[in-house]
Amino acid sequence: MNILAIETATPVCGIALFRQGELVEIREKKLYREHAEKLPLFFEDLREATNLKLGKLDGIAVSIGPGSFTGLRIGLSYAKGLAFSADIPLVPVSTLLAMCFGSKPKLGTVRCLLHSHKDIAYGQDFRVETSAVIPEGKPEVKTVTEHLESLPKECDILHFGCEEQLLELDVPIFQAIPSAGHVGELACDHFDDFVKRDFYKLEPDYMSVFKLGN
Repeated sequence: MNILAIETATPVCGIALFRQGELVEIREKKLYREHAEKLPLFFEDLREATNLKLGKLDGIAVSIGPGSFTGLRIGLSYAKGLAFSADIPLVPVSTLLAMCFGSKPKLGTVRCLLHSHKDIAYGQDFRVETSAVIPEGKPEVKTVTEHLESLPKECDILHFGCEEQLLELDVPIFQAIPSAGHVGELACDHFDDFVKRDFYKLEPDYMSVFKLGN
């Protein structure tokens, strides 16, 4: 499976190339409000380094959210442009699933949190098995305190950006690092399940936080 993967749903901006299901090149950096500027530069640099031909790809994978409203729009718009120009499909991948998958957590239940702003975070539970990471329920957006109040028993926490809210918590806490590499690996492994060939009306999973009054 040949996949170009994009991550812009978080402060991490990245693009990765997979050939025959293996990561061959990645350009990635933690940025703030520079995704629109840096993503095209990362793509051009990667294309030159790998002699990439879009027409030889099976699809463009993109982190679809939840996450940054602006970042999601930038990533999906860029992915759509590349896919349309080469007449290849999109492969949307859940941002939280990619974070959890890439962190290689131990077997059991894990709650993955992605900081939004102030004390608000996106969160979702996953069941980690030997050969799969399985979502349990849908993503939710609420305060970190509310996420913790509903934490299942014997549940580890993976997070990105929630350090301040989790400082004094007496449960296992691990950092999850968003990456285009994780997005691409999931897209390769689950291409038939995730692929969208008619992607023109595809929208990011924005999950509005405005209803919380913040």
